[in-house]
Amino acid sequence: MIKKSKLVAALAALVVVTSGMFGCSKEPKDISRNNDKKIMVFAAASLTESFNDIGKEFKEDKKIDVVFNFAGSQALVQSINQGSPADIFASANTSYMDELKKADKVEESKIFSENKLVICRSKTSKISVGNFKDLSKDDLKLVIGDKTVPVGSYFYKVLEEQKQKKFIDDNTYYAIKANIKSNELNVKDVLAKVVLGEADAGVVYKTDINEANKDKVDIVEISEFNNLKVQYPIMRLKASKNKLEAEEFITYITEGKGKDILKKHGFDIRK
Repeated sequence: MIKKSKLVAALAALVVVTSGMFGCSKEPKDISRNNDKKIMVFAAASLTESFNDIGKEFKEDKKIDVVFNFAGSQALVQSINQGSPADIFASANTSYMDELKKADKVEESKIFSENKLVICRSKTSKISVGNFKDLSKDDLKLVIGDKTVPVGSYFYKVLEEQKQKKFIDDNTYYAIKANIKSNELNVKDVLAKVVLGEADAGVVYKTDINEANKDKVDIVEISEFNNLKVQYPIMRLKASKNKLEAEEFITYITEGKGKDILKKHGFDIRK
């Protein structure tokens, strides 16, 4: 009788332990599966506001978290080339995408939106700016993106073309260059200096002027910027560990609700 009681007790204990093991096995799997639904997106600084909004909607619709790294496109490319983990890259120009394609680091890109360059003028400035030549005015403090930054490269392209085609004379050309007090590494830093009154004017994207800063700066749209093709490509990195989720985000941007959000933020949407 004693042996039989011990055997029953041992079997009962085994059932309890086994049940506990099976009972706990499901929950960690579910948690792990949810945690895996996350992607890292490297995006040009000018996409900050629009992509943050898109990220919130995307998470709500697709149950996938999006972590953003916003910076100048050139800095993001450098990070990617150094092996920083990312699933998606969205650039403010096509040349950096071409660079990554040549390095075989990305899949085929898609142009998802376009933008426009404008002059932003501080409302505290005493110097009026109404056209491109006004950037040569005496004592005007001008802030531009660095030549390695898309917004800066666009400006310098226009400046050189104006000189070569003799739309501006040498004196105006050199006066504009002399007025450039700093070359910033992303467009948000250009805008910040104008907003803070540290510069009279800067060259930014039209979409950078929004509810948060429009009471501090004036937008000056000029014809010299009209022929620029300011295009934004997006693509998945070949090293991505979340390929399906990354493709869902790109589709959301190029075909889904993301298009409407970009349009709301002032971007020209590709059809």
